[in-house]
Amino acid sequence: MFSAPTIGLAAVLFAWVSQAQPFNCQITVPPNPLTAQGLATPYKMTGCNQIDFANQGSFVEAAILDPATGAIQIYNPLLINQDQATEGVDFIAPVVPTLPANAVVGIWFGSNANTITLTGSTNGCVNGLGGSVFGQFAYCNGPEWFTAAQTAISAGLLTVPPIGQATIATGQACPSVRDFRVVDMDQSDNVDTTYLLIDGKKLAQNTPANAAANKNATVLSNGSDNALINAFIAPTMGCTPFTAPSITTPGGTSPALALNELQAQQFPPNPAALVPLNDDFAVINNNGAITQSLDKTNLYRAGVGQTQAASTADASGTTYCQNYAASALFIAQNQALFSKATSPAPAVANNLFTFLANRFATSFGPVPSLGCSTIFGVNITQLVEQTTVNCIVTAAKIDTTPFQQILNGQIKPGGTATSAAGAATGTATGAATGTSTKAGGGKGKAGNAAATGTGTAATATSQATNAATGTSTAGAATGTGAGTGSKKHQHFRGLKARNMWAQAS
Repeated sequence: MFSAPTIGLAAVLFAWVSQAQPFNCQITVPPNPLTAQGLATPYKMTGCNQIDFANQGSFVEAAILDPATGAIQIYNPLLINQDQATEGVDFIAPVVPTLPANAVVGIWFGSNANTITLTGSTNGCVNGLGGSVFGQFAYCNGPEWFTAAQTAISAGLLTVPPIGQATIATGQACPSVRDFRVVDMDQSDNVDTTYLLIDGKKLAQNTPANAAANKNATVLSNGSDNALINAFIAPTMGCTPFTAPSITTPGGTSPALALNELQAQQFPPNPAALVPLNDDFAVINNNGAITQSLDKTNLYRAGVGQTQAASTADASGTTYCQNYAASALFIAQNQALFSKATSPAPAVANNLFTFLANRFATSFGPVPSLGCSTIFGVNITQLVEQTTVNCIVTAAKIDTTPFQQILNGQIKPGGTATSAAGAATGTATGAATGTSTKAGGGKGKAGNAAATGTGTAATATSQATNAATGTSTAGAATGTGAGTGSKKHQHFRGLKARNMWAQAS
Protein backbone atom coordinates (compact mmCIF):
# COMPACT_ATOMS: atom_id res chain seq x y z
CA MET A 1 0.00 0.00 0.00
CA PHE A 2 1.02 3.60 -0.28
CA SER A 3 3.09 4.82 2.60
CA ALA A 4 4.72 8.10 3.53
CA PRO A 5 8.18 6.96 2.39
CA THR A 6 6.73 5.72 -0.89
CA ILE A 7 5.39 9.11 -1.90
CA GLY A 8 7.86 11.22 0.06
CA LEU A 9 5.29 12.92 2.28
CA ALA A 10 4.77 12.99 6.00
CA ALA A 11 1.34 11.39 5.95
CA VAL A 12 -1.23 10.07 3.54
CA LEU A 13 -4.99 10.41 3.54
CA PHE A 14 -7.23 8.64 1.08
CA ALA A 15 -10.70 9.99 0.44
CA TRP A 16 -13.49 9.11 -1.94
CA VAL A 17 -16.51 11.29 -2.34
CA SER A 18 -20.05 10.87 -3.53
CA GLN A 19 -20.26 10.30 -7.29
CA ALA A 20 -18.61 11.27 -10.55
CA GLN A 21 -19.46 14.91 -11.06
CA PRO A 22 -20.99 16.11 -14.36
CA PHE A 23 -17.81 17.88 -15.37
CA ASN A 24 -16.80 17.37 -18.99
CA CYS A 25 -13.17 18.32 -19.47
CA GLN A 26 -11.41 19.34 -22.67
CA ILE A 27 -7.68 18.62 -22.65
CA THR A 28 -5.45 20.33 -25.19
CA VAL A 29 -2.63 18.06 -26.34
CA PRO A 30 0.54 20.14 -26.99
CA PRO A 31 2.39 20.10 -30.32
CA ASN A 32 4.61 17.09 -31.00
CA PRO A 33 3.35 15.20 -27.94
CA LEU A 34 5.53 12.13 -28.58
CA THR A 35 8.80 14.10 -28.40
CA ALA A 36 10.79 15.09 -25.32
CA GLN A 37 9.74 18.72 -25.69
CA GLY A 38 6.13 17.76 -26.25
CA LEU A 39 6.09 15.59 -23.13
CA ALA A 40 7.58 18.46 -21.11
CA THR A 41 5.03 20.98 -22.40
CA PRO A 42 2.07 21.27 -20.01
CA TYR A 43 -1.24 19.94 -21.24
CA LYS A 44 -3.97 22.54 -20.73
CA MET A 45 -7.53 21.99 -19.58
CA THR A 46 -10.78 23.87 -20.07
CA GLY A 47 -14.27 23.03 -18.86
CA CYS A 48 -12.83 21.74 -15.60
CA ASN A 49 -10.64 23.09 -12.81
CA GLN A 50 -7.48 21.09 -12.20
CA ILE A 51 -7.08 22.69 -8.77
CA ASP A 52 -10.40 21.10 -7.74
CA PHE A 53 -8.78 17.75 -8.42
CA ALA A 54 -11.23 15.81 -6.24
CA ASN A 55 -14.10 16.57 -8.60
CA GLN A 56 -12.46 17.69 -11.82
CA GLY A 57 -8.81 16.65 -11.91
CA SER A 58 -7.32 14.75 -14.84
CA PHE A 59 -3.99 12.97 -15.24
CA VAL A 60 -1.55 12.09 -18.03
CA GLU A 61 0.85 9.13 -18.10
CA ALA A 62 3.43 8.22 -20.74
CA ALA A 63 5.50 5.12 -21.35
CA ILE A 64 8.71 5.49 -23.37
CA LEU A 65 10.23 2.44 -25.08
CA ASP A 66 13.73 2.23 -26.50
CA PRO A 67 13.33 -0.15 -29.49
CA ALA A 68 17.08 -0.80 -29.59
CA THR A 69 17.36 -2.07 -26.01
CA GLY A 70 13.81 -2.78 -24.87
CA ALA A 71 14.22 -0.39 -21.92
CA ILE A 72 11.06 1.33 -20.65
CA GLN A 73 10.74 4.54 -18.69
CA ILE A 74 7.59 6.13 -17.28
CA TYR A 75 6.99 9.88 -17.54
CA ASN A 76 4.01 11.85 -16.22
CA PRO A 77 3.36 15.01 -18.26
CA LEU A 78 1.89 17.92 -16.30
CA LEU A 79 -1.71 19.06 -16.78
CA ILE A 80 -2.70 22.63 -15.85
CA ASN A 81 -5.64 24.98 -16.27
CA GLN A 82 -5.55 26.93 -19.51
CA ASP A 83 -6.43 30.18 -17.74
CA GLN A 84 -3.82 29.61 -15.00
CA ALA A 85 -0.71 29.08 -17.07
CA THR A 86 1.94 31.42 -15.69
CA GLU A 87 5.16 29.49 -15.05
CA GLY A 88 6.44 29.96 -11.51
CA VAL A 89 3.08 31.23 -10.30
CA ASP A 90 0.56 28.63 -11.45
CA PHE A 91 2.92 25.73 -12.12
CA ILE A 92 6.52 24.60 -11.85
CA ALA A 93 8.15 23.95 -15.21
CA PRO A 94 8.18 20.21 -16.02
CA VAL A 95 11.42 18.30 -16.20
CA VAL A 96 12.45 17.31 -19.72
CA PRO A 97 12.87 13.57 -20.28
CA THR A 98 15.76 12.11 -22.23
CA LEU A 99 14.42 10.06 -25.10
CA PRO A 100 16.50 7.42 -26.88
CA ALA A 101 16.79 7.41 -30.66
CA ASN A 102 13.60 6.27 -32.39
CA ALA A 103 11.76 6.14 -29.07
CA VAL A 104 8.20 4.82 -29.15
CA VAL A 105 5.95 6.79 -26.82
CA GLY A 106 2.44 5.93 -25.67
CA ILE A 107 0.26 8.31 -23.66
CA TRP A 108 -2.79 7.50 -21.54
CA PHE A 109 -5.26 9.72 -19.71
CA GLY A 110 -7.41 9.31 -16.61
CA SER A 111 -9.82 11.63 -14.86
CA ASN A 112 -11.82 12.16 -11.69
CA ALA A 113 -14.40 14.12 -13.70
CA ASN A 114 -17.18 12.58 -15.75
CA THR A 115 -15.63 12.74 -19.22
CA ILE A 116 -12.56 13.98 -21.05
CA THR A 117 -12.29 15.05 -24.69
CA LEU A 118 -8.92 15.62 -26.37
CA THR A 119 -8.27 18.67 -28.53
CA GLY A 120 -5.13 20.21 -30.04
CA SER A 121 -2.48 17.96 -31.57
CA THR A 122 -4.63 14.83 -31.53
CA ASN A 123 -3.19 12.91 -34.46
CA GLY A 124 -2.98 9.31 -33.24
CA CYS A 125 -5.15 10.06 -30.21
CA VAL A 126 -8.45 8.35 -29.41
CA ASN A 127 -11.03 9.28 -26.78
CA GLY A 128 -14.01 7.35 -28.15
CA LEU A 129 -15.97 6.56 -31.30
CA GLY A 130 -17.17 9.61 -33.17
CA GLY A 131 -19.09 11.77 -30.72
CA SER A 132 -19.31 9.01 -28.12
CA VAL A 133 -16.37 9.46 -25.76
CA PHE A 134 -15.07 6.68 -23.55
CA GLY A 135 -15.57 8.76 -20.41
CA GLN A 136 -12.66 9.11 -17.99
CA PHE A 137 -10.13 7.57 -20.40
CA ALA A 138 -8.26 8.35 -23.61
CA TYR A 139 -4.96 7.51 -25.26
CA CYS A 140 -2.44 8.64 -27.87
CA ASN A 141 -0.28 6.16 -29.81
CA GLY A 142 -1.30 3.34 -27.47
CA PRO A 143 -1.61 0.53 -30.08
CA GLU A 144 1.74 1.46 -31.62
CA TRP A 145 3.42 1.36 -28.22
CA PHE A 146 2.11 -2.13 -27.41
CA THR A 147 3.11 -3.37 -30.87
CA ALA A 148 6.65 -2.06 -30.36
CA ALA A 149 6.81 -3.62 -26.90
CA GLN A 150 5.76 -7.01 -28.28
CA THR A 151 8.43 -6.70 -30.98
CA ALA A 152 11.05 -6.01 -28.31
CA ILE A 153 9.85 -9.00 -26.31
CA SER A 154 10.01 -11.29 -29.36
CA ALA A 155 13.55 -10.06 -30.07
CA GLY A 156 14.64 -10.88 -26.53
CA LEU A 157 15.29 -7.23 -25.69
CA LEU A 158 12.47 -6.75 -23.20
CA THR A 159 11.82 -9.17 -20.38
CA VAL A 160 8.53 -8.76 -18.55
CA PRO A 161 8.58 -10.18 -15.02
CA PRO A 162 6.07 -12.95 -14.32
CA ILE A 163 3.09 -12.08 -12.17
CA GLY A 164 4.04 -14.84 -9.74
CA GLN A 165 2.51 -16.38 -6.64
CA ALA A 166 1.47 -14.52 -3.52
CA THR A 167 3.79 -14.90 -0.54
CA ILE A 168 1.25 -13.81 2.08
CA ALA A 169 -1.96 -15.14 0.54
CA THR A 170 -0.24 -18.47 0.05
CA GLY A 171 -1.47 -20.81 -2.62
CA GLN A 172 -2.93 -17.98 -4.70
CA ALA A 173 -1.70 -16.41 -7.90
CA CYS A 174 -0.96 -12.71 -7.80
CA PRO A 175 -3.61 -10.63 -9.59
CA SER A 176 -3.26 -8.70 -12.82
CA VAL A 177 -5.46 -6.07 -14.45
CA ARG A 178 -7.00 -8.78 -16.64
CA ASP A 179 -7.85 -11.07 -13.76
CA PHE A 180 -11.60 -11.55 -13.20
CA ARG A 181 -10.91 -11.66 -9.47
CA VAL A 182 -10.04 -7.95 -9.36
CA VAL A 183 -11.65 -6.19 -12.34
CA ASP A 184 -14.73 -4.00 -12.06
CA MET A 185 -17.40 -2.43 -14.24
CA ASP A 186 -14.88 -0.69 -16.51
CA GLN A 187 -11.53 -2.39 -16.36
CA SER A 188 -8.25 -1.08 -17.75
CA ASP A 189 -8.96 2.60 -17.22
CA ASN A 190 -7.25 5.53 -15.52
CA VAL A 191 -3.60 5.83 -14.50
CA ASP A 192 -1.05 5.80 -11.66
CA THR A 193 0.08 9.41 -12.20
CA THR A 194 0.33 11.77 -9.23
CA TYR A 195 0.85 15.53 -9.18
CA LEU A 196 1.67 18.03 -6.44
CA LEU A 197 -0.55 20.94 -5.43
CA ILE A 198 1.60 23.50 -3.61
CA ASP A 199 -0.03 26.04 -1.30
CA GLY A 200 -3.39 25.14 -2.77
CA LYS A 201 -2.69 26.86 -6.07
CA LYS A 202 0.53 25.82 -7.80
CA LEU A 203 0.70 22.56 -9.79
CA ALA A 204 3.85 20.50 -10.29
CA GLN A 205 5.06 17.09 -11.30
CA ASN A 206 5.69 14.83 -8.32
CA THR A 207 9.42 14.62 -9.00
CA PRO A 208 11.96 13.80 -6.28
CA ALA A 209 13.13 17.44 -6.25
CA ASN A 210 9.65 18.93 -6.12
CA ALA A 211 8.52 16.51 -3.43
CA ALA A 212 11.58 17.21 -1.28
CA ALA A 213 11.20 20.97 -1.62
CA ASN A 214 7.46 20.95 -0.90
CA LYS A 215 6.91 18.50 1.93
CA ASN A 216 3.54 20.03 2.80
CA ALA A 217 2.19 19.81 -0.72
CA THR A 218 -0.97 17.87 -1.47
CA VAL A 219 -0.48 14.81 -3.65
CA LEU A 220 -3.16 14.63 -6.34
CA SER A 221 -4.03 11.19 -7.65
CA ASN A 222 -6.38 9.39 -10.00
CA GLY A 223 -8.65 6.70 -8.57
CA SER A 224 -7.63 3.85 -10.85
CA ASP A 225 -7.79 0.09 -11.10
CA ASN A 226 -4.04 0.10 -11.57
CA ALA A 227 -3.36 1.97 -8.35
CA LEU A 228 -5.81 -0.26 -6.46
CA ILE A 229 -3.97 -3.39 -7.56
CA ASN A 230 -0.43 -1.98 -7.39
CA ALA A 231 -0.74 -0.15 -4.08
CA PHE A 232 -3.28 -2.16 -2.10
CA ILE A 233 -4.23 -5.63 -3.31
CA ALA A 234 -0.79 -6.77 -4.49
CA PRO A 235 1.17 -5.71 -1.38
CA THR A 236 -1.50 -7.14 0.92
CA MET A 237 -1.24 -10.49 -0.81
CA GLY A 238 2.56 -10.42 -0.90
CA CYS A 239 2.96 -9.56 -4.59
CA THR A 240 5.32 -7.13 -6.32
CA PRO A 241 4.01 -4.79 -9.05
CA PHE A 242 5.87 -4.35 -12.34
CA THR A 243 7.66 -0.97 -12.27
CA ALA A 244 10.04 1.00 -14.45
CA PRO A 245 12.34 4.01 -13.94
CA SER A 246 10.58 7.36 -13.73
CA ILE A 247 11.91 10.89 -13.20
CA THR A 248 8.42 12.11 -12.30
CA THR A 249 7.85 10.01 -9.18
CA PRO A 250 9.57 10.57 -5.81
CA GLY A 251 11.00 7.07 -5.53
CA GLY A 252 12.49 7.03 -9.02
CA THR A 253 10.41 4.08 -10.21
CA SER A 254 6.72 3.75 -10.97
CA PRO A 255 4.04 1.28 -11.99
CA ALA A 256 1.88 2.31 -14.94
CA LEU A 257 -1.14 1.32 -16.98
CA ALA A 258 1.11 0.27 -19.86
CA LEU A 259 3.22 -1.96 -17.61
CA ASN A 260 0.16 -3.58 -16.03
CA GLU A 261 -1.41 -4.34 -19.41
CA LEU A 262 1.86 -5.59 -20.89
CA GLN A 263 2.41 -7.97 -17.99
CA ALA A 264 -1.17 -9.22 -18.19
CA GLN A 265 -0.72 -9.81 -21.92
CA GLN A 266 2.45 -11.86 -21.39
CA PHE A 267 1.05 -13.86 -18.49
CA PRO A 268 -2.70 -14.01 -19.07
CA PRO A 269 -4.95 -15.65 -16.51
CA ASN A 270 -7.37 -18.29 -17.72
CA PRO A 271 -9.86 -16.99 -18.60
CA ALA A 272 -8.58 -13.47 -19.24
CA ALA A 273 -10.79 -10.46 -18.64
CA LEU A 274 -10.87 -8.27 -21.75
CA VAL A 275 -13.06 -5.19 -22.19
CA PRO A 276 -16.59 -6.47 -22.95
CA LEU A 277 -19.49 -4.95 -24.86
CA ASN A 278 -21.29 -4.03 -21.64
CA ASP A 279 -18.39 -2.02 -20.23
CA ASP A 280 -19.89 1.41 -19.57
CA PHE A 281 -16.93 3.09 -21.29
CA ALA A 282 -17.50 0.98 -24.42
CA VAL A 283 -21.25 1.43 -24.87
CA ILE A 284 -22.88 4.30 -26.73
CA ASN A 285 -25.19 6.40 -24.58
CA ASN A 286 -27.58 8.47 -26.69
CA ASN A 287 -29.51 10.58 -24.18
CA GLY A 288 -30.00 7.59 -21.91
CA ALA A 289 -30.56 5.01 -24.66
CA ILE A 290 -27.63 2.64 -24.24
CA THR A 291 -26.46 0.43 -27.09
CA GLN A 292 -23.46 -1.83 -27.36
CA SER A 293 -20.79 -1.18 -29.97
CA LEU A 294 -18.21 -3.66 -31.18
CA ASP A 295 -16.29 -0.87 -32.91
CA LYS A 296 -16.04 1.24 -29.76
CA THR A 297 -15.16 -1.81 -27.67
CA ASN A 298 -12.32 -2.65 -30.05
CA LEU A 299 -11.06 0.93 -30.05
CA TYR A 300 -10.83 0.75 -26.28
CA ARG A 301 -9.13 -2.65 -26.40
CA ALA A 302 -6.59 -1.40 -28.92
CA GLY A 303 -5.51 1.41 -26.62
CA VAL A 304 -4.65 -0.99 -23.81
CA GLY A 305 -3.03 -3.69 -25.93
CA GLN A 306 -5.88 -6.18 -25.82
CA THR A 307 -6.89 -8.65 -28.53
CA GLN A 308 -9.53 -7.37 -30.93
CA ALA A 309 -12.94 -9.02 -30.77
CA ALA A 310 -13.87 -10.52 -34.16
CA SER A 311 -17.55 -10.67 -33.28
CA THR A 312 -19.96 -9.72 -30.53
CA ALA A 313 -19.59 -13.25 -29.16
CA ASP A 314 -15.89 -12.54 -28.57
CA ALA A 315 -16.83 -9.63 -26.30
CA SER A 316 -19.97 -11.08 -24.76
CA GLY A 317 -21.16 -9.27 -21.66
CA THR A 318 -22.96 -12.42 -20.51
CA THR A 319 -19.76 -14.47 -20.63
CA TYR A 320 -17.89 -11.66 -18.90
CA CYS A 321 -20.46 -11.54 -16.11
CA GLN A 322 -20.34 -15.30 -15.62
CA ASN A 323 -16.58 -15.21 -15.19
CA TYR A 324 -16.78 -12.07 -13.05
CA ALA A 325 -18.61 -14.08 -10.38
CA ALA A 326 -15.13 -15.35 -9.45
CA SER A 327 -14.44 -11.95 -7.92
CA ALA A 328 -17.01 -12.52 -5.17
CA LEU A 329 -15.36 -15.83 -4.29
CA PHE A 330 -11.90 -14.23 -4.26
CA ILE A 331 -12.97 -11.37 -1.99
CA ALA A 332 -14.72 -13.73 0.41
CA GLN A 333 -11.77 -16.13 0.42
CA ASN A 334 -9.45 -13.33 1.51
CA GLN A 335 -11.81 -11.66 3.95
CA ALA A 336 -9.58 -12.15 6.98
CA LEU A 337 -6.49 -10.88 5.16
CA PHE A 338 -8.18 -7.92 3.47
CA SER A 339 -9.99 -6.89 6.65
CA LYS A 340 -6.61 -6.10 8.20
CA ALA A 341 -5.55 -3.93 5.25
CA THR A 342 -6.03 -0.19 4.82
CA SER A 343 -9.05 0.96 2.86
CA PRO A 344 -8.24 2.86 -0.34
CA ALA A 345 -11.16 5.12 0.56
CA PRO A 346 -11.93 5.46 4.29
CA ALA A 347 -14.85 7.74 3.46
CA VAL A 348 -16.48 4.82 1.62
CA ALA A 349 -15.39 1.68 3.49
CA ASN A 350 -13.39 0.96 6.63
CA ASN A 351 -10.93 -1.59 5.23
CA LEU A 352 -9.84 -3.25 2.00
CA PHE A 353 -12.35 -6.10 2.36
CA THR A 354 -15.40 -3.89 2.77
CA PHE A 355 -14.14 -1.62 -0.02
CA LEU A 356 -13.74 -4.54 -2.45
CA ALA A 357 -17.09 -6.03 -1.46
CA ASN A 358 -18.76 -2.70 -2.13
CA ARG A 359 -16.88 -2.22 -5.41
CA PHE A 360 -17.93 -5.67 -6.60
CA ALA A 361 -21.57 -5.20 -5.63
CA THR A 362 -21.67 -1.92 -7.52
CA SER A 363 -20.03 -3.37 -10.63
CA PHE A 364 -22.11 -6.57 -10.72
CA GLY A 365 -25.33 -4.58 -10.43
CA PRO A 366 -27.78 -3.38 -13.10
CA VAL A 367 -27.04 -0.95 -15.93
CA PRO A 368 -25.29 1.52 -15.97
CA SER A 369 -23.00 -0.97 -14.24
CA LEU A 370 -22.28 -4.27 -16.01
CA GLY A 371 -25.85 -5.51 -15.57
CA CYS A 372 -24.70 -8.93 -14.36
CA SER A 373 -27.35 -9.19 -11.64
CA THR A 374 -30.06 -8.61 -14.24
CA ILE A 375 -28.60 -11.10 -16.69
CA PHE A 376 -28.57 -13.88 -14.09
CA GLY A 377 -31.73 -12.86 -12.24
CA VAL A 378 -30.21 -12.27 -8.83
CA ASN A 379 -30.55 -9.41 -6.37
CA ILE A 380 -27.08 -8.14 -5.62
CA THR A 381 -28.26 -6.31 -2.51
CA GLN A 382 -29.18 -9.68 -1.00
CA LEU A 383 -26.08 -11.55 -2.10
CA VAL A 384 -23.68 -8.88 -0.89
CA GLU A 385 -25.15 -7.39 2.26
CA GLN A 386 -23.45 -4.25 3.45
CA THR A 387 -23.71 -2.57 6.83
CA THR A 388 -23.13 1.15 6.97
CA VAL A 389 -22.40 3.44 9.89
CA ASN A 390 -22.51 7.14 9.10
CA CYS A 391 -22.61 6.22 5.41
CA ILE A 392 -19.37 4.19 5.61
CA VAL A 393 -19.40 0.46 4.87
CA THR A 394 -18.24 -1.19 8.09
CA ALA A 395 -19.21 -4.80 7.40
CA ALA A 396 -20.15 -7.02 4.48
CA LYS A 397 -21.49 -10.53 4.00
CA ILE A 398 -21.01 -12.30 0.70
CA ASP A 399 -23.20 -15.31 -0.08
CA THR A 400 -20.74 -17.26 -2.19
CA THR A 401 -23.09 -20.11 -3.19
CA PRO A 402 -25.00 -18.28 -5.97
CA PHE A 403 -21.79 -16.83 -7.36
CA GLN A 404 -20.23 -20.28 -7.46
CA GLN A 405 -23.34 -21.52 -9.26
CA ILE A 406 -23.15 -18.70 -11.79
CA LEU A 407 -19.48 -19.49 -12.38
CA ASN A 408 -20.23 -23.21 -12.77
CA GLY A 409 -23.16 -22.61 -15.12
CA GLN A 410 -25.75 -23.87 -12.67
CA ILE A 411 -27.46 -20.48 -12.66
CA LYS A 412 -27.95 -19.52 -16.27
CA PRO A 413 -28.85 -16.19 -17.84
CA GLY A 414 -32.50 -15.54 -16.99
CA GLY A 415 -32.61 -18.88 -15.19
CA THR A 416 -33.32 -20.00 -11.66
CA ALA A 417 -31.09 -20.35 -8.66
CA THR A 418 -30.78 -23.91 -7.44
CA SER A 419 -30.13 -23.08 -3.83
CA ALA A 420 -31.36 -20.42 -1.45
CA ALA A 421 -29.38 -17.24 -1.44
CA GLY A 422 -30.29 -16.38 2.10
CA ALA A 423 -27.55 -18.29 3.88
CA ALA A 424 -24.67 -15.87 3.76
CA THR A 425 -21.33 -17.60 3.95
CA GLY A 426 -19.30 -14.44 4.58
CA THR A 427 -18.97 -12.87 7.98
CA ALA A 428 -19.27 -9.28 9.08
CA THR A 429 -16.02 -7.40 9.40
CA GLY A 430 -17.21 -4.68 11.72
CA ALA A 431 -19.94 -4.15 14.24
CA ALA A 432 -22.53 -1.56 13.26
CA THR A 433 -23.12 0.94 16.02
CA GLY A 434 -25.62 3.15 14.23
CA THR A 435 -28.38 3.02 11.70
CA SER A 436 -27.53 0.60 8.91
CA THR A 437 -28.81 -0.27 5.48
CA LYS A 438 -28.10 -2.96 2.94
CA ALA A 439 -26.48 -0.73 0.40
CA GLY A 440 -26.28 -2.64 -2.84
CA GLY A 441 -24.29 -0.33 -4.98
CA GLY A 442 -25.48 3.23 -4.85
CA LYS A 443 -25.45 5.49 -7.82
CA GLY A 444 -23.77 4.63 -11.08
CA LYS A 445 -20.96 6.41 -12.89
CA ALA A 446 -22.98 9.47 -13.75
CA GLY A 447 -25.37 9.10 -10.86
CA ASN A 448 -28.20 7.89 -13.09
CA ALA A 449 -28.90 4.51 -11.55
CA ALA A 450 -31.72 5.21 -9.18
CA ALA A 451 -32.01 3.27 -5.95
CA THR A 452 -35.12 1.56 -7.27
CA GLY A 453 -33.36 0.39 -10.39
CA THR A 454 -35.41 2.55 -12.72
CA GLY A 455 -32.50 4.49 -14.23
CA THR A 456 -31.05 3.94 -17.65
CA ALA A 457 -31.59 0.20 -17.40
CA ALA A 458 -35.15 0.80 -18.58
CA THR A 459 -34.00 2.02 -21.97
CA ALA A 460 -30.83 0.01 -22.42
CA THR A 461 -30.67 -2.31 -25.40
CA SER A 462 -27.68 -4.28 -24.17
CA GLN A 463 -27.59 -7.86 -22.99
CA ALA A 464 -27.90 -6.49 -19.50
CA THR A 465 -31.61 -5.85 -20.07
CA ASN A 466 -32.56 -9.52 -20.12
CA ALA A 467 -34.70 -9.36 -17.03
CA ALA A 468 -34.91 -12.52 -15.01
CA THR A 469 -38.32 -14.14 -15.08
CA GLY A 470 -37.44 -17.28 -13.20
CA THR A 471 -38.11 -18.21 -9.61
CA SER A 472 -34.68 -17.67 -8.18
CA THR A 473 -34.71 -17.48 -4.42
CA ALA A 474 -31.96 -14.93 -4.79
CA GLY A 475 -34.70 -12.47 -5.69
CA ALA A 476 -35.59 -10.45 -8.72
CA ALA A 477 -33.05 -7.94 -9.89
CA THR A 478 -34.55 -4.61 -8.96
CA GLY A 479 -31.51 -2.35 -9.06
CA THR A 480 -28.86 -1.01 -6.82
CA GLY A 481 -29.04 1.42 -3.98
CA ALA A 482 -30.48 0.99 -0.50
CA GLY A 483 -32.19 -2.20 0.48
CA THR A 484 -34.94 -2.49 3.03
CA GLY A 485 -33.13 -0.75 5.83
CA SER A 486 -34.64 2.15 7.71
CA LYS A 487 -32.66 4.80 5.85
CA LYS A 488 -31.77 5.07 2.19
CA HIS A 489 -28.34 6.53 1.54
CA GLN A 490 -28.15 8.22 -1.82
CA HIS A 491 -24.39 8.72 -1.80
CA PHE A 492 -22.10 6.64 -3.97
CA ARG A 493 -20.95 3.21 -2.87
CA GLY A 494 -18.33 1.94 -5.24
CA LEU A 495 -15.05 2.49 -7.01
CA LYS A 496 -15.96 3.48 -10.52
CA ALA A 497 -18.59 6.21 -10.20
CA ARG A 498 -16.32 8.30 -8.13
CA ASN A 499 -14.98 11.74 -8.57
CA MET A 500 -11.94 11.39 -6.35
CA TRP A 501 -9.48 8.95 -4.96
CA ALA A 502 -7.06 11.46 -3.51
CA GLN A 503 -3.91 11.33 -1.47
CA ALA A 504 -3.34 14.32 0.72
CA SER A 505 -0.69 15.12 3.23
